[in-house]
Amino acid sequence: MFYDPIYFIYILPGLVLSIIAQIWITTSFKKYSHLSTGSNITGQQAAQIIKEGEQFPVSIKVQGDNLSDHFDPTKDMVSISTASLEDSVASVAVVAHEFGHVQQKYTNSLLFNLRTGLVPIVNIGSRLGYILIIAGLILNILGLAEIGLMLFALTTVFALVTLPIEIDASKRAFKLIRKYNLISESRIGGAKSVLSGAATTYIAALLTSLLNLLYYASLIRKRD
Repeated sequence: MFYDPIYFIYILPGLVLSIIAQIWITTSFKKYSHLSTGSNITGQQAAQIIKEGEQFPVSIKVQGDNLSDHFDPTKDMVSISTASLEDSVASVAVVAHEFGHVQQKYTNSLLFNLRTGLVPIVNIGSRLGYILIIAGLILNILGLAEIGLMLFALTTVFALVTLPIEIDASKRAFKLIRKYNLISESRIGGAKSVLSGAATTYIAALLTSLLNLLYYASLIRKRD
């Protein structure tokens, strides 16, 4: 079961899309990290401008490698990578995207709040679900495997909820970019390329999660 060739048939589309998405976001970020915003604003400065302009009660911390930027809603902290110290379309686009998430929190976005609440449940459910599926199949206790499948399905639900949240954060990012003139209009296309590549990684994650779920469901169905 651990070396089932059928598994690779199931997972192949997700794997291919994940590779394409990773190549897209990496090459796009690299390309537009060398293109100035046209406003001489660094990602770090953009973060401060948005924070103060929108009066968001968050802290900003510069740390980590490229594309490690994230917003932690439990600590109200926006972590931006060291790339944000540069004046580039890529760094400002990514920073604005994270502040799109901040805006989601402080406008009480239903999906954003749902995802935040799902995080601890999914972290437990995904690990426990996999264990119960394997244990149920090995011990031939299909009821146990089915419970594991339902828990494992939480990862797919999480990925499904995450996708529209990320797309919405990018839409909010462009509004913030234009509101504060962070990137000149002629260079907005570069920001769109970076954030579109990032969105594709979430599409790939959803597809991969769904295909994994279908694979384990097929194993249980065969035993039934």
